[in-house]
Amino acid sequence: MMKSRHSQAMHTVVLAENDVLIRMPVAKHLRNCGYKVVEAVTAHEAIDVLDHAPFPIHAVVSNLELAGDGFGIAKWVREHKPELPVLLTGTPERVVTAAAKLCSQNSGRVLLDPQLLLREIRRSLADRHRTGRDAQRAV
Repeated sequence: MMKSRHSQAMHTVVLAENDVLIRMPVAKHLRNCGYKVVEAVTAHEAIDVLDHAPFPIHAVVSNLELAGDGFGIAKWVREHKPELPVLLTGTPERVVTAAAKLCSQNSGRVLLDPQLLLREIRRSLADRHRTGRDAQRAV
C-alpha cells in the first residue's frame, strides 16, 4: 500500500552535519523523499532539537566528526531516547547511504539515484578544495 504524501511529511529526521556542502544536498534529498528535516551544525544543536522538539523525531543522521562530538549524540540518544534510530556517518559515501536507506524505508523508492547525489557532493567538495588552493596561491 502506498503511503500518502501527508503521512510521509510527518516523519522527521535530525540531520547533524557541519559541512554545508554535504548537509544541504542530503537534506534536500530527504525532503524529496517526504521527510521533514531539521538541520543541525553542531552536536549541541542536534541534542537541543532532540530534547525540546514539539514534534516527534523519527531518526537521526549524524556525522561522527561533528563539532561537539558526533558520538555524543549517539550516546545521548541511547540514554534518553533509546527507541530512536541513529545512523552514524563520517564520509560522503556513508551519509548518502544513510539517506538512501531512509528514503527507501519512507517511500518505498529512492527519488534520486544515490550515486548522483554522491557525485554532486564530491564535485562540490572538490570545487571548494580547488578554490581554496587557488586563493592561497593568489595571496
